Amino acid sequence: MPLENTDAEERITRETMIGWIEHWGESYDDVRPDDGAMRLANRIIEYNAATETIEALRNPDAVYDELASILQPVLSSMDGTYFAGSEWFAGEVDRMEADRINGEQPEETDGLASEEPRIPFIVESEATAADTDEPPLDELITAATHEYLDSGMTYDGFSEHVRTTWRNAAAYDWSKLMAEPRSTGEWSSDANRLAVLGVMMQFAPESTCMMIASDILAENAPLSLPALRERINTPDGMVNTDLLFSRLIDNGTTPDPARIDMAMGILGPLEANAPTDACYRIIGLKAMLSLAMGDGEKARELAEQAIGYDASDRFASSVLDRLPETDPAMEAANVWENGGHLGR
Repeated sequence: MPLENTDAEERITRETMIGWIEHWGESYDDVRPDDGAMRLANRIIEYNAATETIEALRNPDAVYDELASILQPVLSSMDGTYFAGSEWFAGEVDRMEADRINGEQPEETDGLASEEPRIPFIVESEATAADTDEPPLDELITAATHEYLDSGMTYDGFSEHVRTTWRNAAAYDWSKLMAEPRSTGEWSSDANRLAVLGVMMQFAPESTCMMIASDILAENAPLSLPALRERINTPDGMVNTDLLFSRLIDNGTTPDPARIDMAMGILGPLEANAPTDACYRIIGLKAMLSLAMGDGEKARELAEQAIGYDASDRFASSVLDRLPETDPAMEAANVWENGGHLGR
């Protein structure tokens, strides 16, 4: 797609666009595959204050199309939203561009995110630990996330084998954590298993929440390992929260308080150490569990926290749908308590 031969257009080369992407990478912008290459191209152009220059060209669409074509391969390789992922994204564009220039095409199974040999996340965390204590859970989750992405990224998209393997492992780890001999209110300290679940809460939040909720609230709980794996391998977009709540919340059965307490001992450390997006997904799930236990006030509080962060949280929305409307008098009181802003 050659650009028209004017002085301005000669300056907007493919190298110029790579520079735009690199500069935008410093913004820590969120990157979502469903943004689409063209919308992402618009964001990058706006960030670089290049909109007026491009719109003044005789064929501005050519610039947008070329930039989108550079972005699309990396978008296609992603497995879910990468919060503050623009720096990573820009690095992948650079890597692909270098391969294109050098005429190299990696094998289908080659990961994109790192050219270094992959090291298991627990080994990497222990290798950088500062003392004899266990590596902190937040650092383990970060290391596990890097390993998941490094092993899964390919030029043909995210590896289905890697995706399924990690989800199956998370189901196994959940079942093991639920079987731990913990006392009431005690948090799990098995950081390795928690880290795997922390990764899935980022990249498969709804299917992971469905698995957990079903294992706690279903009439036939605890579920078998194959049943857990079946649920967590459901694509997030196919998780039917209305049906799930109908089966688990609206059926009138009383959940086992001891089982909910065991689950809270897993969700607690995850919420405290996972990245922000995963943290609020966990809060939405805890709202569902509070609703199941009949604590509507707590359920509302947690659901509103989750919705306040991400209005698309379907678990939190389903909780609020099942609670009575807030008393208008209480809402008026919240105006005063929140400094004149209507609290939700």
